Amino acid sequence: MKRTTILLVMAGLVALGGCMESRYRAYWKNKAAPDFQLKDLSGQSVRLSDFRGKPVLLAFWAHG
Repeated sequence: MKRTTILLVMAGLVALGGCMESRYRAYWKNKAAPDFQLKDLSGQSVRLSDFRGKPVLLAFWAHG
């Protein structure tokens, strides 16, 4: 029974994710991310617009 419950929950999450993804896509369609500037590991300034037309993966980390 536990396995069935887990499978049902997972199926529900997949269905919900599909619904949310379509809402997300509709909202962000044709909207550009705001341009920003950061320093890379070597200390040089890099702008998001420098990568226009290329896939970009952003990973934000925080520690306290």
